[in-house]
Amino acid sequence: MKKYFKMLVKIQFKQIVTSKFFNIIIFNLLWVGLVLGRDSLIHITLPSLLIYLGYLLRVSDLKVHQILLPALIGITIDSSLTFFGIFIFPESNLIIPFWLMVLWINFSTTLNLSLSFIGKSKLVAFGLGATALPFNYTVGERLGAVIFGEPYFFSILILVLVWSVSFPILFIVSHENFIKRLNIR
Repeated sequence: MKKYFKMLVKIQFKQIVTSKFFNIIIFNLLWVGLVLGRDSLIHITLPSLLIYLGYLLRVSDLKVHQILLPALIGITIDSSLTFFGIFIFPESNLIIPFWLMVLWINFSTTLNLSLSFIGKSKLVAFGLGATALPFNYTVGERLGAVIFGEPYFFSILILVLVWSVSFPILFIVSHENFIKRLNIR
């Protein structure tokens, strides 16, 4: 009976940790902590993300590359946008702040879980990349996490162009077979 109970708890825990609902809740909680708290809450948000990520990688079929590749692409894009003056982070000694790098790892957990339905259609990913991602950046800008370069409309236009193309790519590289397809060719 005790062994059966342990197995049942383990199965339920796996179902909770890998559920789309739990994933979007964790993402949004960490998003708020990272965007509003930035470096002042990194001592809470980073360990929370690492614990969640550790459990997720242990109990799900996700592989490390499915998290790291999209995160590296996002970090590279944001670093490039900062380098070219589209984003300004006055408090950062790096090209982009550490909290934003952590946010990209956090976001990468959603691509195969809570946002996986978007990746099934490149057209939907294109459309949401052109609208939802620039909208999220403007929310961050309104909350004081980033300053957009001038002219403001030009920065928004660049975000629309960059993310309409890049968002579908994040789903491609986060797919479980992406690395296998690279190795075959």
